Amino acid sequence: MAFYFKKVSADRDNERLDKFLRRIYPEIRLSVIQKFIRSKKVTVDDKRIKDKSYRLEKGQIVLVKIPGDRGQIMERYGREIGKDGAIDISAHVPFALNLKVLYEDEDMVALNKPTGIPTQPGTKTSNRTIYNALLIYNTEFHLVHRLDKYTSGVLIVAKNYEFARTMSDLFYSHKVEKHYLALVYGLAKNSKEISDPIDEKRAVTVIEPREFFNGYTLLEVEILTGRKHQIRRHLASQNMPLVGDDVYGDVARNEEFRKRYKLKGYFLHCHEISFFHPQKQKKITLKAPLSEERANILKSLRIR
Repeated sequence: MAFYFKKVSADRDNERLDKFLRRIYPEIRLSVIQKFIRSKKVTVDDKRIKDKSYRLEKGQIVLVKIPGDRGQIMERYGREIGKDGAIDISAHVPFALNLKVLYEDEDMVALNKPTGIPTQPGTKTSNRTIYNALLIYNTEFHLVHRLDKYTSGVLIVAKNYEFARTMSDLFYSHKVEKHYLALVYGLAKNSKEISDPIDEKRAVTVIEPREFFNGYTLLEVEILTGRKHQIRRHLASQNMPLVGDDVYGDVARNEEFRKRYKLKGYFLHCHEISFFHPQKQKKITLKAPLSEERANILKSLRIR
């Protein structure tokens, strides 16, 4: 039985075969996907490809031939133990978390992801993830996008495979509108489009000031592309790094802010996502309020 079948979209032309499959199925480790390729289980346009770095072209058909249904496949390949003995991404150990549901229908559920909780497990994380919490919430689910560990806000989860494929296509073809709230250092007086390439790829971020504080600005941020750490990198490139971002910002300044305002991680929140629901045949807008912690930080800044 074929586990995977998908036409390569135009915006993913020239993507590596292993990275393409890993993006579509984040539940399975990259090393396992590469093992599929080496063992001739992957074909491109009906030709077996053994090279994990093979570059795909627009319009090609990729097929992974693995026997069994999705549950059986995840049972076999989703529970692998890492070489260091730690439980890997596939641990599938349920995690009790009070999921805050923003919207739900027969095809999807939208959550208000808390800060500090990864979307899915990794080699250096435990089972304290949204993925593991969903194991209790629903018998079938598919992560169609993710938010970084310290990014909170709207997270969409598909309840069935077909809807997951449709939503993945919407995300990767940039047909989903994503708006964030970002607290940055400095004074950003005007709206601005940042279009500096990231990793030699097109990246576009639009920022608009929403509120000013003494030494800080709360920005409305819309990303028109989806590069790794795009918001954080683009804001840092404009000399207004995200408050709390130790990777692209000032560690000492962040430490001082955390001591004063009890901030965990960095201040970035996906507060609104809009898209055309393919089943409902209408545009829906999902909004997530700030957590009490983040809302209190803004209140404190207003009275300084």
